[in-house]
Amino acid sequence: MKPTNFLLGALAAVTAVAAQPAAAYPIKTTGRTLASPRLAADVLRQIGAYSKATGGCSMVFSAEMQVMPKRYVPRRPTVPAVARGGHFELWTVNVCAARQRFQVAMWPSPRGGTDYAITPLTGRLPLYVGR
Repeated sequence: MKPTNFLLGALAAVTAVAAQPAAAYPIKTTGRTLASPRLAADVLRQIGAYSKATGGCSMVFSAEMQVMPKRYVPRRPTVPAVARGGHFELWTVNVCAARQRFQVAMWPSPRGGTDYAITPLTGRLPLYVGR
């Protein structure tokens, strides 16, 4: 193999690895979610982007998910997910060495699939603060 071809191949491989999304590493998840694996990855990617914008870091390490009952009253104004045939979940995320809670609304999309809205419920809390 010519050195030039080898270098081009190596450069292409490095570029492909660098272009992977932030969730290309394993994220420990616990609890229960009704989200598909792809939808959960999309939500975690959005939470990482929010964390990057508000705190300068997007590294999500773990997420604890909890499906809320239909009678759950959202804590902040949000999309009326239940009225649209959906539900709410609470996700507690360990992001950038801090804990943060999010309310995740999910409902069937008229285009197919699922639409969602994420509402931060807390700021960044130290990891040692009680759950």
